[in-house]
Amino acid sequence: MSNNSFAGSAKQERESQREDESAVLTRLLKYLLPYKKSFFMAMLAMVVTASTSSMIAVLVGKLTDQGFYEKDPAAMWWAPSALLFIALIHGLSTFTSSLFLQKASQGVLYELRTQMFSRMIRWPANVYQERTSGSVLSKFINEASTALGTATEMLATMIRDSLQILALSFVLLYYNWQLSLVSVVVAPILAVIIRWVSKKSRSYSRGFQTSLGELTSVVQEAYDGQRIIKVYDGYDFEDQRFKSLNAKIKKLAIKRQVVTGAGTPMTHFVSMCAVGIVVVVALMQAQAGLLTLGEFITFLSALLLLLTPIRHLASLNGSTGRMQAAAESLFSMLDEEPEKDPGTKELGRVSKEIRFEHVSHTYEGSEEPSVRDFTLTVKAGETVALVGSSGAGKTTMINLIPRFWVPTSGEIYFDGVAQSEVTLKSLRAQIALVSQDVVLFDDTIAANIAYGRENVSREEIEAAAEAAYLMPFIRSLPKGLDTPVGEAGSKLSGGQKQRISIARALLKNAPILLLDEATSALDTESEKYIQKSLEELMKGRTTFVVAHRLSTIEGADKIVVMKDGRIQEIGRHDDLLAANGLYAHLYTIQFSKHANA
Repeated sequence: MSNNSFAGSAKQERESQREDESAVLTRLLKYLLPYKKSFFMAMLAMVVTASTSSMIAVLVGKLTDQGFYEKDPAAMWWAPSALLFIALIHGLSTFTSSLFLQKASQGVLYELRTQMFSRMIRWPANVYQERTSGSVLSKFINEASTALGTATEMLATMIRDSLQILALSFVLLYYNWQLSLVSVVVAPILAVIIRWVSKKSRSYSRGFQTSLGELTSVVQEAYDGQRIIKVYDGYDFEDQRFKSLNAKIKKLAIKRQVVTGAGTPMTHFVSMCAVGIVVVVALMQAQAGLLTLGEFITFLSALLLLLTPIRHLASLNGSTGRMQAAAESLFSMLDEEPEKDPGTKELGRVSKEIRFEHVSHTYEGSEEPSVRDFTLTVKAGETVALVGSSGAGKTTMINLIPRFWVPTSGEIYFDGVAQSEVTLKSLRAQIALVSQDVVLFDDTIAANIAYGRENVSREEIEAAAEAAYLMPFIRSLPKGLDTPVGEAGSKLSGGQKQRISIARALLKNAPILLLDEATSALDTESEKYIQKSLEELMKGRTTFVVAHRLSTIEGADKIVVMKDGRIQEIGRHDDLLAANGLYAHLYTIQFSKHANA
């Protein structure tokens, strides 16, 4: 490839990066529109701040001429008073601009986090598999604050310091335009420094944000898996994993600081070179009688005051990199498509049948289907048990019914209405779920049982808890139903958590019940009572059961035996045993294990 081609490609890449930066910043700033009043008040205050800076330069020059050379006695009184007044106005305007900008930025941060959370809980199942919980948490806690805080800081700096530069430049041009022209000779050098800082900082900031999300995941995994770490002596492994990421973050942070930190003294040095050139030219003008000391002091004061906003604007390049990386990460989360809901029909209470017609499903990135050509008709009130070895497709089928996963081909019908034609809300209103992985929220037992149900009476909650054999345990607690369960139910045993999950399903009273290893976490005594409550719950409901213990599904109306995603056998317990097929093989193996135990 020719040098011209390389140059053209590099140019296109730079232009593309600038467009991306502009698009991200524009999108971020659009969130400020509802807070335009606060932003307008902040801008007014910034105008006052900028004006006071130029007034200080003019005042110092006047004081030099009138106080030191003309020896005007009035200068002893008006000069200190004026300086104090200007300082007071400067301080008040700076405080006011910061306050109103903070109001705007916190409002935007609230809106961003709200949108992020709303979008997150509506993601399709595949997105949860692709993103770690730690990286998602990092976006809420770190990246949202970084993006908004940095964007607000950038806005304030850009507006306030640009206004100060304009005001002070006017003073410079007004008092001596020749010296003003001399001072801008360093502008190209400043531009090169600023571009270098921006490019490097953006690169390091992206790596920093990614590594921070990974670190959050490691911390969360270690916190949740503390018992496994202790039992399997995983201390060294976890320490090393954390140290590796922590060192990477440290390295990136230092590199970023080196770049941004070097930018400020470099611009300061170049700016001071400009001041030196100005002093030389000013002395030449003074010796020629073209410049008074007061005019020179005014010019020099304005020029020195100009250095601070210039340095601030130069340091924005590091902030731009951090903001760009954080905002891109946030918007990637916001831009994830929510779960598709193509249905338009409202599904009433299912009372006739559920029909599976040639249903197949293949997970994204997988070559082999998890479910193949599944065809089955289930009458209302029947209990269907899905049986098979691990990976047979049982849990996939359970997840296809509420449309957590969408069939790759085929269709599921509820009372003759296609699943793809009904709204997700009306479909899921027909379903209660009790799974092996119990999900409890950091709230009370009562709140967890009544989750998602409005206007539920205390008596109804107690009745559901009683049916789930939970009330004897609840009565032993000082706060009863109002006892907090802790984060993820950390204050409860596995059996207690599972019974709360069953009580939640009982309270919903849905016509379709999904039991995915519902009794796997229970001890033998608890399972005996839970099985009775489940039998009561299953009466009059269409139930799909995935159970590891085949003894718990002997009474099912249909036992569907699956292998490699296909249906191998269908029948009742006794018939399948008599057929001496796959079910009989699985049952014999499990029965032999229990007998030997």
